[in-house]
Amino acid sequence: MKFSTQEEYGLRCLLQIGLNNRPEGLTIPEIARLEGLTVHNVGKLLR
Repeated sequence: MKFSTQEEYGLRCLLQIGLNNRPEGLTIPEIARLEGLTVHNVGKLLR
């Protein structure tokens, strides 16, 4: 199955959220840092 780049980034962000064990969750800047993406891009993906 082929995914667009944006779809892949979105799935990676969702995986970070799902794999996170902290009760307070993750912030967009934390997800961006973990995935090597910009805060702006992650914000758009998770909107």
